[in-house]
Amino acid sequence: MAFQLKKLKGRLRQAPSVRAVLLLSLVMILATVISAAAVLIDLRQRELAHARGEIVSLSQILSDQTARSFDGVALMMRGARERLADNIGRRFELGSDEVRLLLLTRSAGLPQVKSLFLVDAQGYGVNSSRPDYVRRLPMAEGEFFKTFLERDRDELFIGRPEKARVDDQWTYYVSLRLDDGAGQLRGVLVAAISIDYFEKLYENITLDFATRILMLDHQGRLLAGKPRDEAMFGALNANPAALRDLLGQPADRVVIDREDLAGGPRFVAYHQVANYPLVISAAVDQDDALTPWQRVVRPVAAGAVLVVLFVLLATLLMARSLLRQDQHQSERQHAERQLLETNRQLQELSASLQNVREHERSRISRELHDELGQLLTGIRMEVSWLGGRLLGEQQLLIDKVASIKGQIDQTIATVRRISSELRPLVLDDLGFAAAASWYVDQFSARTGLPVRLVLAADDPQRGDAAATVLFRVLQESLTNVARHASATTVDVELRFGDDGWLLSIKDDGVGFVAADGGGLGLVGMRERVQMLGGQFTLTSAPGHGTLIKVRVPAGKVREAQ
Repeated sequence: MAFQLKKLKGRLRQAPSVRAVLLLSLVMILATVISAAAVLIDLRQRELAHARGEIVSLSQILSDQTARSFDGVALMMRGARERLADNIGRRFELGSDEVRLLLLTRSAGLPQVKSLFLVDAQGYGVNSSRPDYVRRLPMAEGEFFKTFLERDRDELFIGRPEKARVDDQWTYYVSLRLDDGAGQLRGVLVAAISIDYFEKLYENITLDFATRILMLDHQGRLLAGKPRDEAMFGALNANPAALRDLLGQPADRVVIDREDLAGGPRFVAYHQVANYPLVISAAVDQDDALTPWQRVVRPVAAGAVLVVLFVLLATLLMARSLLRQDQHQSERQHAERQLLETNRQLQELSASLQNVREHERSRISRELHDELGQLLTGIRMEVSWLGGRLLGEQQLLIDKVASIKGQIDQTIATVRRISSELRPLVLDDLGFAAAASWYVDQFSARTGLPVRLVLAADDPQRGDAAATVLFRVLQESLTNVARHASATTVDVELRFGDDGWLLSIKDDGVGFVAADGGGLGLVGMRERVQMLGGQFTLTSAPGHGTLIKVRVPAGKVREAQ
């Protein structure tokens, strides 16, 4: 065995071409693995960032919905208190039928309110909107009552969840102090709030990716949630440090926390409910957030493995052929033909992988633009509809609706920008000429650099390989001009001749030594053109600008389609 290895090493030392092939295959394998890993890592980071952004938006939406629900309760309770405190209301006993009618009419129409009842100054339930309430039910130990004995407070009190003694359902109580004319405690007005109402509200609004939605008080105690966990009602269910950070910021800020659980990390967004001692928590598990990414990992990894196996097989075949060259000249020529054929197949494989990437980018771009864009537009229309029905005196809600519309507009603009960066939809929908004009206008507006664009009367067929390659070359060239050229003008011209499409891009910038080959951007442009059987030429010198010419043969265009 040792003798055979020594003999093989000797043959390799005598065959530099084999060593070159092995080195080239190693480079290709490393490039394939690194490229696949880089793409997957980038997609993974994008998915996680997208998930964090979604739970932030979701927590803001749910916070606003919760605030509106409590605004209705607060408005109803304060109206009832004012009615009981006026000259007529003070004449009636808290347990009278007239007061019961008031409670019934005030609570009607609020689905979140199970009942509205009164507790007298001695802590006994004396009246309720429920027909089956128990008279003189002792409630002095209830937190909703005791809080007004300990101190004189005028704000709403929101208690922790507990099972109601009347119907044995999970409920939390919102209470408000009632004073007599002398400033003494007359009683407490209490609204029994349905936990099921808020859980159904969150169920209807929440998006599919959200793992958990919670409503908490400022101490982090659970009031309602999706999915429902009755064992945790009233218990701490939040990161105290994150809550402290949240409560120290303005009410419209969001705090994002990361929880490391046994099943994996979880991202949690906390948002305060305006004007109430409540917090909305929206969470997504990292595994759930990465579900779309996991669907991409398998085909990309499988493709990379196939490429590596193909390179290894091709390397083995070429190495064996080259090692026989010293003995058989005809075998050397055969190996050279195999090498050319292998290079052709590798180019086709590379072109196929590039085509798959463009299709994937196009699909993602269109889904962002069409589906997510339409959803956001629909949400904005719904918010506008809601804002148009607010009364003029509800200025706070009008301002909040305007703020939400502004946030939605910013989100729509961001989605459009990301979609166009992945792949401009105008390239597929309207063709190269429209896409080039759009991109040149965007480039000039962004950089302040004037670009003279001259296009042919004809246009490459929409969606084919030629249109994609020509646009990517234009895109990369203008990017290089903006980064490195320090130019004052750029000329772009597309013509169609007997040999196919001719694209030229010329700038009057600082130029560079063309013999150095340029960076990865130029290499990528050259490879894209060569995949279609075209020619890529670059002319540049320090102080004399740069000229890029691309020719894509018409026959190759049809083959690429």
